[in-house]
Amino acid sequence: MNTPTESPRRIARAGITIEELGIDFRDSFKKQVGSFSSESFWNSLWLSGTRLRSRFPRLYKLERNSSAAIRDRVTVTATCANLIEDWSRPISGRSAADRDELRRLIAEYSFSSEGFDTCSWSIAHNSIYTVRSLSLIIDNNLIAEVSNNFETMKNNLVPKKIEIFAWRACQKRLPALTELDKRGIDLNSVRCLLCDDGLESVEHSLIFCKCAMDVWDRVFSWWGLGNMTNLSIGEILRGNGPTSSTAFGKKIWQAVEWVSAYLSWRNRNEKVFKGKCWNPPVALNEIQVKAYEWISKRSKNRKIDWLTWINNPNLYLSRV
Repeated sequence: MNTPTESPRRIARAGITIEELGIDFRDSFKKQVGSFSSESFWNSLWLSGTRLRSRFPRLYKLERNSSAAIRDRVTVTATCANLIEDWSRPISGRSAADRDELRRLIAEYSFSSEGFDTCSWSIAHNSIYTVRSLSLIIDNNLIAEVSNNFETMKNNLVPKKIEIFAWRACQKRLPALTELDKRGIDLNSVRCLLCDDGLESVEHSLIFCKCAMDVWDRVFSWWGLGNMTNLSIGEILRGNGPTSSTAFGKKIWQAVEWVSAYLSWRNRNEKVFKGKCWNPPVALNEIQVKAYEWISKRSKNRKIDWLTWINNPNLYLSRV
């Protein structure tokens, strides 16, 4: 059974980020109308990729109901599909030839067997879209690209999505405005949508924007490290910063930095697209909670105490 039309439409509108991974996502959905469709017969792009009013202007002028739906002009039986005609005068001459061509196109069109509009997904073998199948395609694409071209970003103290985010940020593969501009996407401006104090590059958005910097200063202060030093996004996400005497200490600090960058980017999106307020104290609290949740669950036999985590987390930099 094919996926209903409306859901893929919403998914396709969010396909820019997915297409940055080299996946031809938005063009992979193919609409198939049914004989009960409420889509406009003359004005929608359902047959041969063109509007029928443009392809058959003479017939359109003779149509009694220019707003007729597909269900008003098509009847489908077990053996064929036929045009339901309602002209303002008898058809003759070149209009008759156009009518014959329209009849042929309708007879050859593969209408949805369910009668209602459906949408198939050409990327999947069974043409059915699922979140799981898309996730597997994205993961395979990322793994292949990382293996062929770039270093792998790994830290088993955070979920896989955080590892992928860290890798994409290091490779400038996030849809910051300057990156979208490089890909030929027409934008009104590439200035930072949060602070308007510079061009919105990945580096600016995650570090040097005043909003992001406020959050980073709070994270560094929470760990007793003073204000954030002048580090690049690559240096931050590779765990540069405080000195740790243990491998676990280095890994736990890197995990905190990755979570901080990930949630800062998510908060940026919520501010830009949903109009939510940017609140640095709330952002810090979210980083503390999510980092503790992810790291404590993945620390195996190492106990992460909540009160120590909040009040004196830099103790973990020296723990084995």
